[in-house]
Amino acid sequence: MRILCAIPHYYRGTSDAAHNRSHQPQARQERLNALVATIAALHQTFGSRLYGLDHHGAAAWQAAPSIRHEIDIVICTAGDDHLLDALPSLEPLYRRHAAAVDPAMLGFECHRLLRDGAGRYDYYGYVEDDIAVSDPLFFRKRRLFDGLFGPTALLQPNRFETRPDGPVHKLYVDYHLRPAVTAAYQDLADQPRLHMPFVDETILFERTSYPSAGCFFLNAEQLEIWSKAAHFLDGDTSYLSPLDSAATLSVMKTFRVYKPVLDQAWFLEVRHLSPRWIGGVKVRLMPRSEPFSPHAPRS
Repeated sequence: MRILCAIPHYYRGTSDAAHNRSHQPQARQERLNALVATIAALHQTFGSRLYGLDHHGAAAWQAAPSIRHEIDIVICTAGDDHLLDALPSLEPLYRRHAAAVDPAMLGFECHRLLRDGAGRYDYYGYVEDDIAVSDPLFFRKRRLFDGLFGPTALLQPNRFETRPDGPVHKLYVDYHLRPAVTAAYQDLADQPRLHMPFVDETILFERTSYPSAGCFFLNAEQLEIWSKAAHFLDGDTSYLSPLDSAATLSVMKTFRVYKPVLDQAWFLEVRHLSPRWIGGVKVRLMPRSEPFSPHAPRS
């Protein structure tokens, strides 16, 4: 399988009081670590440098070609406001695309790069620079979903954060949003639930009021639909912020977006490497016994 990933990356430490960590000098090391982990996870999970250690023979045997994928990573930057110069050892793992655009619009430049790769890959991914994809079955699960439900349904992963202490150890941070926020862009009542057999259970998927995940992946047919849509590269930043809009708005306008329901959120997930919600937001904890999502639209 051939996979193209475009990553918008920006860092300029201006003020520790800035809302976005990409502007905070105190967050430089965190942002650097997240970028390294984002790049490394794609290669470690899907790439070709996977080996098994043979202790007896003092050798390492490469994994069979049938389970390896071709990964191309393009990191999109604006000017000198980036951290790539601190990562010389990782240069063979990506190529840099220096874009002459406002840094806030780097995500849309990534859209252009994905479109320009049409016909050469099986999946096309937009991945923020602090998202780790570490499930080896990620694209196999996507192929199952895509094959059953067609190109107009897009399965998004659930993005999560973790911490070892506190009352919450793992938090799915894009679970539910006030539906009015996305009502102008999607109809949650249109085919609100889907289901699919997987191993020994049935996985439920729901139309989501919060389709953000810090990433999206399109198969070749979906890329063609998306890139030919009237709104493609329209620069619309009306959804939360320019970064959120690039990661979510364009695909939300194009596809019916689904996520696995909360009780099965593990089915497709990615890790947010710059936690901001699990330790920084005061909320009521809501234990429950009702199965699946209390917010799901009922079919």
